[in-house]
Amino acid sequence: MELADTYSRIPHDLSGSMSKNRFRQELFWGISKMFDLLDRENFCIVFDYKCDIEIHLSNSIEFYQIKTHKVQSPYKFTALKKIDGKQSIIAKLYLLKDASSPDVPIKCALVSNAFFQIGKTPKADVETFCFTDLDDTSQKTIMKALQNELKRSNVDLNNLHYIYTSMNLLYPQNDLKGKIIGSFEKIKGCEPIKPNALYRLIVDTVEERACYELSAFNYDELVKRKGITKSELDNMLDRHMEKADDSVEQVRVLIDQRQLTIREKGKLKAALAKIVELEYSAKELQQSEKKISGYIKEIATDVTIEQMADILLQQFGSRFSIEYSQEEKYVFLLLIIKRWEGGKYA
Repeated sequence: MELADTYSRIPHDLSGSMSKNRFRQELFWGISKMFDLLDRENFCIVFDYKCDIEIHLSNSIEFYQIKTHKVQSPYKFTALKKIDGKQSIIAKLYLLKDASSPDVPIKCALVSNAFFQIGKTPKADVETFCFTDLDDTSQKTIMKALQNELKRSNVDLNNLHYIYTSMNLLYPQNDLKGKIIGSFEKIKGCEPIKPNALYRLIVDTVEERACYELSAFNYDELVKRKGITKSELDNMLDRHMEKADDSVEQVRVLIDQRQLTIREKGKLKAALAKIVELEYSAKELQQSEKKISGYIKEIATDVTIEQMADILLQQFGSRFSIEYSQEEKYVFLLLIIKRWEGGKYA
């Protein structure tokens, strides 16, 4: 009781927890958005760089600012135009449109779990709308606020949107798990194996990209460090399909059957475990797997597994970055050979 009494006299500070929760809400909404985009030919979602969530399509960019409302009340425009720090929320979002061009239009949107309100009545009849859809009086109010704050006479409300999301932004993990599993079944036509592992994989990968704090040298660097592409997401989903991919177990058996010392077998099995873990996130390995599996299709395959591994090691061994040991390269090639045998690349 003495400890509890002493501790209770110290004031608490929940600002850190609140910041972490806001960050998590942004990530979860972005992950949910990724699954909405899977019918697109290609996309990249960038987390927390120039805006909370960015969607880069082939010829357009979309910026999304996430704002959570804890109370059951509408999100009033007076809060949006309030200058807190250097700029108001609406002005900061609006300025992202300045780089827009006819070739690359930019869409900006505020996302909230509360309905928008300007004037006396909340706009509760639609989930998504452009500010140009509002009545003339409301548009004039918004334009005047932006003109005053940004000191510019021309303000264009096109491509400036408000999105009401029914996703539970306060406790989004359950909604997100349901969406991942539902989307998986719709896209892949089967239930995911180890759905909790798939959920953790996606969340951990997105969190890693969002937490990267350094500036990108160029656009490719940005996509690599801060983005998730459609092909990367698809790759994560493919690894959780019901189809049997027992290549890891086959390689493990292969290592056991080889005439090696206990130490050598231990090193190869450790390398195998590391490679299997890295395959989910390492783009270098994912790209190498495509190249190597394509190469196997082009060459004669009437050789043993060991001979094929030697051929591939000679052809691709020097192309791996220095972080990969010889053992890791070797077991990675064995995995590809076993997957090729199993018809994965047919």
